[in-house]
Amino acid sequence: KNGIVKKTSLQEYDSNRKDGLIALTLDEDDELIGVRLTKGNDDIILATRKGLAIRFSEQDVRTMGRTARGVKGITLANDDYVISLDVVDNKYNTDNLSLLTMTENGFAKRSNLADFRTQGRAGKGIICHKLNTKTGLLAGIKVVTDTDELMVITDEGVIIRQEVSGISVQGRAAQGVLAMKTGESKVVAIAKFVAKDEE
Repeated sequence: KNGIVKKTSLQEYDSNRKDGLIALTLDEDDELIGVRLTKGNDDIILATRKGLAIRFSEQDVRTMGRTARGVKGITLANDDYVISLDVVDNKYNTDNLSLLTMTENGFAKRSNLADFRTQGRAGKGIICHKLNTKTGLLAGIKVVTDTDELMVITDEGVIIRQEVSGISVQGRAAQGVLAMKTGESKVVAIAKFVAKDEE
């Protein structure tokens, strides 16, 4: 949540202990907000509550032991914190990938991944979604293709499923379009799944 990232070899978790293993040492006022599997030469995207995002190579983060604290991934403003992360698999052609952003009031858009150039970690990031009182704060990000589908979950337990292709492509600094009517509730999580062709 405070912008710290760390990378640990998967072999460090090769254990059958039923009570789990320590994955990192957290500062007292920090929380773990996400875990992703990477392949060694992927890019990482971190996004903050205030609509900023940073993209950097995972090679900027050296491999550490399970109990290490990690290193700074993004420099945060005093009242901001990280709410989401995703991985860009550079093995694939990234031209057909976009960054989907969604706010807590249900506004969503896709932006071309090329708009988010790779930079060194620990920078302040760039705008990924224009926020205002209508949109609310940022709720989550996902790296998506046109064929993915999205599940959107609110704090009242309502889930909607929609095709990513139905969400318009806009610039980094756009506010997006209303993808889900939230009423009094707020979007708390988004998840993607690859649609299977129905035989």
